[in-house]
Amino acid sequence: MLDALRNSAQSFGMKILLMIIVLAFVFMGAGSFLSRSPEEIATVNGESVTIEEFQQMYADIMDNIRQQFGGSIDDDFLQRLNLEQQALNSLIDKKLLLQVAQEKSLTVPDEALVAAIARIPAFQTDGRFDTEKYNVLLRRNRLSPKQFESMQKESIIARQMQHFVTNAVTVSEAEARAWFEWENTEINVDYITFSPADFQDIELSENDIAAYYEQSKADYRTPARVKARYIRFDPEKFIAEAEVSEEEIADYYARNENDYQTKETATASHILIQIPENADPETVEEKKKIAFEVYEKAAGGQDFAELARTYSDGPSREEGGRLGTFTRQDMVAPFSEKVFSLEPGEIGEPVRTRFGWHVTRLEAYQPESVTPLESVKNDIRKQLARQKSADIAYERAMEMYDISFDGDDLVENAKRFGYDIETTEFFTREEGPENIKGEEAFSKAAFDLALEQISDVVEINGAYCLLQPIDRKEAEIPALEEIRTAVEEDLKKEKRIAAAESAAASFLENVRETGSFTEAAQNADRNIASTGFFNRNEPVPGLGQAPAFAKAAFDIGNVSGIHDTPLRIDSRFLAIRLAAKKVPEESTFMEKKDQVTSRLAGRKQQETFENWMAALRKNSDIKISDRFSQQFN
Repeated sequence: MLDALRNSAQSFGMKILLMIIVLAFVFMGAGSFLSRSPEEIATVNGESVTIEEFQQMYADIMDNIRQQFGGSIDDDFLQRLNLEQQALNSLIDKKLLLQVAQEKSLTVPDEALVAAIARIPAFQTDGRFDTEKYNVLLRRNRLSPKQFESMQKESIIARQMQHFVTNAVTVSEAEARAWFEWENTEINVDYITFSPADFQDIELSENDIAAYYEQSKADYRTPARVKARYIRFDPEKFIAEAEVSEEEIADYYARNENDYQTKETATASHILIQIPENADPETVEEKKKIAFEVYEKAAGGQDFAELARTYSDGPSREEGGRLGTFTRQDMVAPFSEKVFSLEPGEIGEPVRTRFGWHVTRLEAYQPESVTPLESVKNDIRKQLARQKSADIAYERAMEMYDISFDGDDLVENAKRFGYDIETTEFFTREEGPENIKGEEAFSKAAFDLALEQISDVVEINGAYCLLQPIDRKEAEIPALEEIRTAVEEDLKKEKRIAAAESAAASFLENVRETGSFTEAAQNADRNIASTGFFNRNEPVPGLGQAPAFAKAAFDIGNVSGIHDTPLRIDSRFLAIRLAAKKVPEESTFMEKKDQVTSRLAGRKQQETFENWMAALRKNSDIKISDRFSQQFN
């Protein structure tokens, strides 16, 4: 039955396919299907986890991260995610899950597997399973049907195991009510802000400054810096020397003739009379009769677009059946053969494909053509000249490198051959010199050299460079007098923050003494602000995303109660009082009872499954290789 899926085209793309598989599978990744090496990085109850499995799981996780965050991902962000450990943990959990499933004799019948694969949208056309699309997708991603079907079996078994573990989870009405109340209770909070900006009158003694400098002087360490001179060999400067012969142009044209060919194309419309899957012969014949009736109407002069809007079952019906322009290979064979046999304006008799009966109309035809050499000769000449000028620039850089050793050689040889030599200001390894594109490559080369040493030829932003560090300043901690202004500003900033915290703490002490938040505010000549009502899942009005504030506020037991200590938000300190609380009505809960119960059940099931997996790991024999531990931990 699986062969029916395998044997008999255009895709939504493998990215979508992978996401479907990941969403279907409890764990990220699909296992190893490209394993070439027996080398293992772990064992799970005696079963090996190979390096190839690990690499594939890591690649799958990375692919999903790129889909969520885009192609440009910060290295520090990736390091914090600890993807290597995630990949290994996912593999271990997967093997444990499948081992338990095997013990319980869980299997996937072929019929269930066929149905599951047929339901994947990436393999469908017009809502029906498309065998050709299925095979094309797998070939593009170097998967055989057997490999993919094995992956899908594991996915289905994983779902079965999760259902087995969580099936007994229930949610009582009391639980649902308590959770709904916890999630939807709203509070209004009064607060007073104590900002460092309120404490400008800060006096610093010499002892204060000296002590602060000694305590934090490592923070003022300046990085090592280098000054360098360099010659830049830009290919554009050598374009005039790049002679291109007629023979070279002709040879390039011949070697790249496919680039100058335009494929045969047709622009067409169609009316699809769809045939249901597994239709009996009577239905097929009935649909054929309808198709020929429509054909007669079109051939008789009725408007083709209106007929398409009336009769077509295809997705192009709203566009009057227009399919746009395509090549022979873009469409299934019977359809293409019919369309490409027509003359522009001609309507073709109905032809059957696996989708149904098609009535076709050829709008325009473009025969295969080849752009003649004379039409592209100048473009080829420019392209070859750019290539040659880059080669010349590299050769000139190498010639200069061969005769320059160290010291002043670079300067003297630049003068001798008429090359411009430039000198940078001091720059760090991380930032590189200003006004140089590709500064990272430049700074790396400069910092890897000894003073006066001349670099190898370095490619920087499409040009070739020789560079020579001529001065260096090592990393150092400046003397206090050199950075006194910065030290004083930083110390004042810390003291202002400390003053704000102290004032907030004194205010709260006064609240406890007077028993009144309002009276204490009057005593301190401070204005009380209010957030307005918000729940646990919303930003705090006026403060934005402030989870520490929200948690502290919801932890206050009674209305008019205060939080015992000042809350820090950025550099500010807040004293807060719970002004009001609104608990959702019973009637509101009853309206959403089913939805709330379903959501809470999902959370409990996930928690139950995670706890079950944790216990399974704890009671299993899992061994991680020393090599993996040393490399990634």
